Amino acid sequence: MLLRKCIRSVNNRTCLFSRILSTDKTTDDSLSVQTGTPSEPPSTPEQSIAADHNDQYVEKEFVKTSESLESDYRSDDVIKNQETPDPTPEPQHIEMLSNLNSLHSLVTNHHKYLKNVVIRERPITRDDFFNVKSLFTLRDLFESRVHLGHHIGCWHSANSKYLYGIRNNMHIIDIASTEQHLWRALNVLSHLAYSGGSVLFVNNRPGYKKIVKEAAASCSEGQWTVARQLGHYEEPDMTWFEKKKPDLIVCSSVNNPLSKKLLLHANKHLVPSIGILDSDVDPTNLTYVIPGNDDSSQSILLYHRLFAEAVQRAKLVKEQFRMDPTARVNHGR
Repeated sequence: MLLRKCIRSVNNRTCLFSRILSTDKTTDDSLSVQTGTPSEPPSTPEQSIAADHNDQYVEKEFVKTSESLESDYRSDDVIKNQETPDPTPEPQHIEMLSNLNSLHSLVTNHHKYLKNVVIRERPITRDDFFNVKSLFTLRDLFESRVHLGHHIGCWHSANSKYLYGIRNNMHIIDIASTEQHLWRALNVLSHLAYSGGSVLFVNNRPGYKKIVKEAAASCSEGQWTVARQLGHYEEPDMTWFEKKKPDLIVCSSVNNPLSKKLLLHANKHLVPSIGILDSDVDPTNLTYVIPGNDDSSQSILLYHRLFAEAVQRAKLVKEQFRMDPTARVNHGR
């Protein structure tokens, strides 16, 4: 690049000098024609002034040429220095590059690991992991007489939001509300069973003792069906509760005196409870309520069948995960 610039500038200056010389020769020829002596030096003042002017012009052009060449040399040196930096990197740059390469390799290996490993889904992250909503329908609740409440003269004012209306002087329980609360209770029950918690089924009415025992035995959980003898009143012994405290209580006879005593004792020990809430039941000591009839054998049988099946589903899923952690469980479907 520098050589080309030099050749170009020299050519330009050569053309300029040739034009100047041709001009001088023309001037001399004109002067020689006028004076008749072509080789003689200028004798008139006008000729001397013209000669001095030409000499000064030539000198100025030489100075400009030299300055331009020097500036070209300097600019080419600067460009050369800029275009050819030192190729040797600094030690800190070398360390940064090595760290980036190692980080890239770690990320790549992690992505490969995630593609090959099946990540098990946690049940608590889903709304209905065990699909308890498929266990029953509104028709099942209606046919089991869950919607029938007590006479309008014996009702608890705290249950007014769970009542649908009055028919033949009896309160009708809203089974749509029962459906929602039963779904929530079954979901809590299944998650607790999946986590390894213990459940205690409670009903202190003699007529439902067999139903409660069969439901507890089918899902390998505890039951408390002690009934009070007629004409006797004894303070129930709760020492067994402190020795073997359950993680959840499922009570279907909340208005029974023994059940009330047990629920009060459970609240003192911060044990949650699920209870059937009839129109005359006080919901104060219950954690999860299920609005429904607690006097019909059909409804009691339905409740405990659903409770037992929810616990069985949770334990089945837990056993499948224990046998094969990468298994795809159908969540009871």
